[in-house]
Amino acid sequence: MGQRSPLVTLAATAVGLVGLLVVNSTQTDAPAAVQTEAAGPTSAPTTPPPTTPTTAAPTTPEQTPAAQNPVVYVGRTAGREATLAVAVKGAKAVAYVCDGRRVEAWLTGTFAAGKLVLRSRTGERLTGVATAKAASGELTLRGRSLRFTATLAGPPAGLYRAKNTTSTIGWIVLPDGSQVGIDNDGTPAAAPPLDPATRSATVNGAAVTAQAIAGDETF
Repeated sequence: MGQRSPLVTLAATAVGLVGLLVVNSTQTDAPAAVQTEAAGPTSAPTTPPPTTPTTAAPTTPEQTPAAQNPVVYVGRTAGREATLAVAVKGAKAVAYVCDGRRVEAWLTGTFAAGKLVLRSRTGERLTGVATAKAASGELTLRGRSLRFTATLAGPPAGLYRAKNTTSTIGWIVLPDGSQVGIDNDGTPAAAPPLDPATRSATVNGAAVTAQAIAGDETF
């Protein structure tokens, strides 16, 4: 075998070096390619859909006379000293208190947020609360402080009033049909019977027609 010339030897050496560099480059780049493929594309973060505010279900307030009035409550004081009726219409109220003999008072005032506040021309006061079925509270009558309770009463039970040239008459008709009232012509006395169906009565020999008190009257 003949000897290779220096040029041939140098060329062979150069080819070998190039091949070695290609192999090294391939081995170096492969992991990066594998890592990139394994990692996969980066996904953009997703934004959750907006949350719709939850609206609380409306609450049903306790039914009050304001939702169904006019209404009338009829009852007595705790010691049964007097009978009373409270008529409510809208934001106004009228009350009548009497013992059926000589003591009576007409009161007018307001009804708001379930509360009654009434006063008479002579200084009697009534304060209390009223719901859909009953009313209760405290009143002053001839300087006495009295507790009372009253229940919702439907016609013909209720509060009635009549007036002629000489008298003012008040009647409270209770659910059992009994009546309490005063005929006041300056000398108070028990009221004559009232016919609730016709709202008529005879006072001192003269016929009178009574008004059913709704609660928004002024006296």
